[in-house]
Amino acid sequence: MRVSEVMTPDVRCCTPQTDLETVAMEMWNGDCGSIPVMDDNGTPVGMITDRDIAMAGALQHRALREITTGEVTNGRGVYCCNSEDNIESALQIMAEGHVRRLPVVDDAGCLQGILSADDVVAYAERGKRGKGKPELSFEDAIVTLKAVCKHH
Repeated sequence: MRVSEVMTPDVRCCTPQTDLETVAMEMWNGDCGSIPVMDDNGTPVGMITDRDIAMAGALQHRALREITTGEVTNGRGVYCCNSEDNIESALQIMAEGHVRRLPVVDDAGCLQGILSADDVVAYAERGKRGKGKPELSFEDAIVTLKAVCKHH
């Protein structure tokens, strides 16, 4: 089974120059806790989370509109997978990187979607109910979630 069968294709994004107030509003409006940070070529260069925004606001003593995403994510890098990758390899990346959301790119490195822990669980549930492929089991989902949520 390929990542493209499980991922969410529509993703909200920002750039390193986007201020945190704008990013927070994107997260609020999209009901999401993180979004990919993209370069000018549409390639993911980071991830920004709601926790990153809260910590920056609390520790930098500046308004969120004065802090850029790049200031918060600079140098952290980002884990990604390819839309054509086998789902098991993507789950391994998520587990080893302790990441709940994985940007999905094409062969050129451009964003195609995002694979979240929620996507994995929902797909495994559909398979168990006979509404999807049973190739992604609850055990796969739980093992990944356990590794992702492990305190590090």
